[in-house]
Amino acid sequence: MTIKKRILIVCLLLLSVCSVIFLYHYRVEADSRTEQPVDATSFSHELFDQVLQEHVDERGRVNYTKLKANSEKFEAYLDLLAFANPEELSYNEQLTFWINAYNALVIKGVIDHYPITSVRKVKLFNGFFSRLKFQVANGMYTLDQIEHGIIREEFVDPRAHFVLVCASRSCPPLWTRAYTAETLEERLETATLNFIRNPEHVKIDRAKRHVYVSKIFKWYDDDFKEGYEGVADFLADYLPPEDAEYLEATDVKFRYLDYDWTLNDQKQ
Repeated sequence: MTIKKRILIVCLLLLSVCSVIFLYHYRVEADSRTEQPVDATSFSHELFDQVLQEHVDERGRVNYTKLKANSEKFEAYLDLLAFANPEELSYNEQLTFWINAYNALVIKGVIDHYPITSVRKVKLFNGFFSRLKFQVANGMYTLDQIEHGIIREEFVDPRAHFVLVCASRSCPPLWTRAYTAETLEERLETATLNFIRNPEHVKIDRAKRHVYVSKIFKWYDDDFKEGYEGVADFLADYLPPEDAEYLEATDVKFRYLDYDWTLNDQKQ
């Protein structure tokens, strides 16, 4: 065999290996559900509420090992999500539905690939959010489609960023309860307040005139212009009075904190 033929064969083998790796990381994985629940017309977040109480601690960390081994109740809730009709619900009920759905499907994506140390280990280039599809509301959606195409576009409430949990340590903590329409406004305010007043996400260095903030405020900068003059104006609504006054009266520069994508796992 000539050297040219050997080089060609080696190149073809390398190309084949690269193709397999490429297809693995870029293929779309779909979680399809074909059996409609017996009582799909009566929708409730009660099952998800029970799952969260049983598997999430006060720090927002999830016991993925236990949940993966005992997922019957969780899967039953996902079946309800798959065939629900949120368009028939009120505004608050619809937003509640999509917030709970997003958080539940993030958990589903994790346990389907568990054990992992980060959602970024599931697929390359943020593929966890863009190439895993889930059946919800009689359609197939990625997490990006739910967050950007539905929650951000149709409901336009920047506080939603502080209740959507991407299964990572720098995300807002996962609440131990499912959200309900009746208390949604209160929970949005509380989650936003807690996030902004946590120095891991927002801290002011008066000596340098720097404000260190979560990258959430960088990625979604435009969202904080809805009813506000920008991120500083939004933060001032939730910071202690002395910090809010400083932020409004001082020419500060924003610096963005490193984002920790380590899985929000109780084992980590």
